[in-house]
Amino acid sequence: MKKAIKMLALVGIGIVMPKAHAQENNQLYMGPGIGLDYGGIGAKIEYLPIKNIGVFAGLGYNLLGIGWNVGATYKIMPTKKVSVNPMVFYGYNGGSKVNGLPDYDMISYGVTAGVNIDFKMGKKGNKLSAGVFVPFRSQKFMDNYDAMKNDYRVVLQTELLPIAVGVGYNFRLN
Repeated sequence: MKKAIKMLALVGIGIVMPKAHAQENNQLYMGPGIGLDYGGIGAKIEYLPIKNIGVFAGLGYNLLGIGWNVGATYKIMPTKKVSVNPMVFYGYNGGSKVNGLPDYDMISYGVTAGVNIDFKMGKKGNKLSAGVFVPFRSQKFMDNYDAMKNDYRVVLQTELLPIAVGVGYNFRLN
């Protein structure tokens, strides 16, 4: 009987220990921000199923409507206070709005690549995240932009930039 209890205890420890280790890696973050990875002005949720890999989704407002993104990050130094993270995502990556000429109003969806830096803050593991991104905008969107530039009725107040930036504050939820 004692041998059976010892065996059950060892098996129980063997089952519990891997789960405890896996829970250390299962980090969950959520917070507000502005930028492509937040869908414009919005929020992002990020889950790290393993130490170096994160998957995320962003949802926000981009002056034309709802913007969204889903993607993945690779955490180069996930345990450090500052971590550089290459990332790639798909979703909202550009928009145009012309007052009085709604035919030019358009949202671009496509692949975006970039890098962000996470600055861990405090003891709870919250982080300030800032990134630089290169959006690969659709040909339809770029044709629309070229048509706006060539339309005498349109005065562009800003040029379409080849890069985008984002910043947000993410709270660790677990």
